[in-house]
Amino acid sequence: MNATQAAGPSSVRPHMPPPEHPGAGPAPTRRPSLSAQTVGNQGLRLLAVAIDVLTMAVLLALPSAGIAIVCGLVNISSQAPFGLVLMAALAMSFLYSPLMTSLFGGTVGKLTCGVRVVRLTDGRRLSYGQALRRHLAHSVMGMVPVLGQIDALFCLWDRPFRQCLHDKTVGSVVIRSRMRPPQAPRL
Repeated sequence: MNATQAAGPSSVRPHMPPPEHPGAGPAPTRRPSLSAQTVGNQGLRLLAVAIDVLTMAVLLALPSAGIAIVCGLVNISSQAPFGLVLMAALAMSFLYSPLMTSLFGGTVGKLTCGVRVVRLTDGRRLSYGQALRRHLAHSVMGMVPVLGQIDALFCLWDRPFRQCLHDKTVGSVVIRSRMRPPQAPRL
């Protein structure tokens, strides 16, 4: 009988920590179970972008109108109002999409269309930093000729998660948050 058999079944070799030991190694990352039914489709994403453009236009029109009214009352004829509107647009750019995505899982357009942005690794919402990096990647790619179109169209051929390039930069995926119940077969 050797030393391992004499010590009994509860003994563990010193170089192999038991599986339940906290230092046994990193926990395996669990990807959410995503399928063609749970990944947000391209039509919903496109509609969400259209709603967001309209939302941003309305949100930017309000401070612009206020600035125009104040400048008209005070009789300012310089370029200062344009600078104020530009600053408001920049502020909204860094607040609207990243803040809404980190707090609620998506912008007004995405939430209206029933899709949301989550981390690919665990299905949780993005942090503000991740949402900001996603937004900046999308914005920068949109300013580069052809790359903006490739970014937007990438989800058409990407499998299995239909990610755009800006999704791949931070490891995010757009999923459906509302599912239609299955249709009963017609007889």
